[in-house]
Amino acid sequence: MVVSSAQYAYANDCSGVLTHISNVIKHNSYTCPGCCEEMVAVKGKVNVHHFRHNNATCSYESYLHNAAKNAFYNRFNESTDLIVLMLERAITCQSKKKSFLNDDSISCTNLVEAKYNLRNLFNEAFLELYDKSTGFTPDVMLSNSDNGSKCYIEVFVTHECSEEKIASGIPIIEISVNDENDIKYIQESDFSINDINISLYNFSAKEKSVQECHQNCSLISNKFETWTLSASGRLNKLVKSFNHLSEEELSLNNCWPDNLDNSTKTEKIINLVKEMDPENIYSNCLKCINASGWDDGQVSCAIKHTSVPYTESKACKHYKVVEA
Repeated sequence: MVVSSAQYAYANDCSGVLTHISNVIKHNSYTCPGCCEEMVAVKGKVNVHHFRHNNATCSYESYLHNAAKNAFYNRFNESTDLIVLMLERAITCQSKKKSFLNDDSISCTNLVEAKYNLRNLFNEAFLELYDKSTGFTPDVMLSNSDNGSKCYIEVFVTHECSEEKIASGIPIIEISVNDENDIKYIQESDFSINDINISLYNFSAKEKSVQECHQNCSLISNKFETWTLSASGRLNKLVKSFNHLSEEELSLNNCWPDNLDNSTKTEKIINLVKEMDPENIYSNCLKCINASGWDDGQVSCAIKHTSVPYTESKACKHYKVVEA
């Protein structure tokens, strides 16, 4: 596409630094990032301020491509701010707590953000430098002079990164550029694996194993009930997420998964009541020979043929404790 009258927002100053029209300095000379021809700053009172080619015409795609790679190169060399690359790291929980879920097939591996500063990884940036080790000339090459590591920055306007370049194994950040808003994005924003403008190749954050639940624990949906007996003999239930319980809490007889079937849960609660009140100080329908089940505070009564509150034993003439 050839554009002869487009209103360009960026141009290179006499030092080769990409400059937005809002930062133009009077009497300075400017050239087009795409064709390198002279550009004129137009700052009238009617039209939007812009750069205009003096004589030449220019490919808008070429302008975007060159402006974008200059934007990244200038940002790396001229600014001291963080240049954040956000990857994803797999965290696998090896906590012994998982054994209390009674399911050997359950695993906890989750993806969490892994934040890197490109300035800490690389200390040099080169614009269109031939890499003799791979035979490629990236738009921008980042390198670390201390350990020899490299990263290619590629701008995608009309041509995506080639399969051959990806196969080189060099980490590549490909930035999709459609208009001048994407140039501003390159100048100011973090680069994230989840950004639609970004494609990452040959990057991987080192996996981690942890011995304790982390804040992104994928087992958080598992709930556990913890039961206690109050001074009045009433049962109290507290429901907690798996990652908020300690290994010690999970190992106690008064704690179990809330998704247990009613039969198993009834057995556990009956045993717990006997354990917490061995002298039978408190009346509780769960101890009665006529009780046959438990459902959220209700006990199935064989005499009354219905479910009754477990505390009804206090006034029930049929209440009889099962002999040990």
